[in-house]
Amino acid sequence: MNILLEDVYKKAVTFLNEEKYKYLIIGGIAAGVIGEPRVTADVDVDIIISRENVPVFLDKAKKSGFKFIKTRCLESAERTGVFQINYADFHIDFIVASTEIEIKAFERAKTRTLYGVKAFFPTPEDMILLKIIPGRDKDLLDAKNIALRHKGKLDTRYLKDWATKLCDEAQDMRICNILNGLLRD
Repeated sequence: MNILLEDVYKKAVTFLNEEKYKYLIIGGIAAGVIGEPRVTADVDVDIIISRENVPVFLDKAKKSGFKFIKTRCLESAERTGVFQINYADFHIDFIVASTEIEIKAFERAKTRTLYGVKAFFPTPEDMILLKIIPGRDKDLLDAKNIALRHKGKLDTRYLKDWATKLCDEAQDMRICNILNGLLRD
């Protein structure tokens, strides 16, 4: 049986929905839904879960057919706030939500249907901010494509307020500068 990324996405989202986890689909899949499609080889999920509950999550995931090395996942979750599980030849990255902007993104999440499965996605504004923060080239391109696709419909006040807050916290104007460039394009 040939497993596709679409199958992995459906399996992961169905698991998260059935177990009633609070999550957001982010990464390349969300960039394609909210902005412009691009190639991706994994599923990225921002999840609200305490680090203490990661072992329970992993036990449930194993029962649902996901594969991983539990000790490696637990160490990674504790050390970096990120852990990875696998299904077939694909992986699913889980980012444990830990910042104020992530929590706000969860509050504003939108339900979207992709591949016949309902899932939670960030708003275009929150996705732009979540992409600008790490600042990798592919994330900035995703942010630009989202800004272009939603030009004239974005809540620029929300974006600028959050960018200012993030810049003040980091004592670095990078996020504001990038956002201003995106909004001008």
